[in-house]
Amino acid sequence: MNQISPLFPVSRLPAVIANAGDKAGRRFLEFFATNIRNPHTRRAYGRAVAGFLAWCEDKVCPR
Repeated sequence: MNQISPLFPVSRLPAVIANAGDKAGRRFLEFFATNIRNPHTRRAYGRAVAGFLAWCEDKVCPR
């Protein structure tokens, strides 16, 4: 699993997803790669999810 989605390379998975394990990371990437066919929609959803997960990380694990 090198890179399924250009928006979420495996090395840059959100920490919340990466910390949940390999299976969660794979399913997260598969969702964006296979369930959302339109590249514009995939990018828009990806940005929204990345922003939400970054917000979650700040609330749960403040730096």
